[in-house]
Amino acid sequence: MAEHPRRRSDISARLVEGEMVVLDRERDLVHQLNLTATFIWDRCDGQCTTQEIARQLIDAFDVDPRTAEASVAAALQQFERLGLLERA
Repeated sequence: MAEHPRRRSDISARLVEGEMVVLDRERDLVHQLNLTATFIWDRCDGQCTTQEIARQLIDAFDVDPRTAEASVAAALQQFERLGLLERA
C-alpha cells in the first residue's frame, strides 16, 4: 500500500447526498462510497500519509485508533483492488 495514497487523475467523483459517487470511465464502472470511505477518499491526494488519514478519522468520527487504522487500511486496499489509486 502506498504511504501517500493518490486518486487516479482520470477518475470523476461527485458528492451525492453525503456519499461519494466515483466514475471510472476507463473500466466503465461506478462506485458509491459510504461516509467513512468518502472521508478517506477525499484525503487520497498524494499529500496525506495513511497515518495522517487515520488520525483525521479519529478526530472526525470519534473512533479509537485501532478502528481508524483498520478502516483506513481496508478502504485503501479496496481502492487499490478497484484500480482507483495511482501506482507508486
